[in-house]
Amino acid sequence: MTDPIINPATLAQLDHMTQTFPHAVILHGPRGVGLTGVAEYIRDELRAVMTTVLPERNEKVDLQSGVISVSSIRRLYDQTKTTPQGRRLIVIDYAERMGSQAQNAFLKLLEEPGRDIHFLLLCHDAGSLLPTIRSRAQSVEVQPVTQSQSEALLDTLKVTDATKRAQLLFVANGLPAELQRLMSNDDVFQARATLIRDARTIVQGHAYDKLAVVQYYKDNREASLILLTDAMNMLHNSVVKEAQSRSIATLASLLEAYERVLANGNLRLQLAAHVV
Repeated sequence: MTDPIINPATLAQLDHMTQTFPHAVILHGPRGVGLTGVAEYIRDELRAVMTTVLPERNEKVDLQSGVISVSSIRRLYDQTKTTPQGRRLIVIDYAERMGSQAQNAFLKLLEEPGRDIHFLLLCHDAGSLLPTIRSRAQSVEVQPVTQSQSEALLDTLKVTDATKRAQLLFVANGLPAELQRLMSNDDVFQARATLIRDARTIVQGHAYDKLAVVQYYKDNREASLILLTDAMNMLHNSVVKEAQSRSIATLASLLEAYERVLANGNLRLQLAAHVV
């Protein structure tokens, strides 16, 4: 079996856990960290049969805008009452997309554990789950992989161009699934490369160039948040290398802009406030 691309500390925690795997585990981490790959690793370690529940819309799988409904959980309830044929791992992917009713229905499954059945909830926001679910499940944070692991993955993907490697390492930022997504879709990669260039302008450019960037992103909230995140990552790396008061102040300003945009603040005003 190929070694999984998992942060060493997270891998050690998982290996210890699989010796006596809990009835329920919440597996959470940033988007692109590879939760599905970690779930498959757990399945192999447990030698279990894996069933995955995915978000649906109009009774079809829809990863973009689907939800995990009460009916999906009820179907799962019926499946868990059948006679087990060995160990079973029930994976609920995008678990944060369970509404309160679906979560309450799932809670009944946790309160009536079946023999040789384990539940694995994959989510990017564990705080969106009910406290009663979190209290009945062990939480594992999947951390980003190391620089050397990212470099090794790029070697496997045969990325030799130094500039592209640097861009991929910066954008993916320790997220192996995101790195592979960027490599598999050149349009996505080019769009992210453009955001990086614009973020660098926000950090280092002249006021006129910064305002031009603001004008371009003023109607796109999602892209604006990514832009601000990229700019903060650049400054964070700069602060780590050499703590300069100006960089720290700029980083604080960017963070404030990010939080206000996230809270549905006016895009143009919040972006321009940082520039000026």
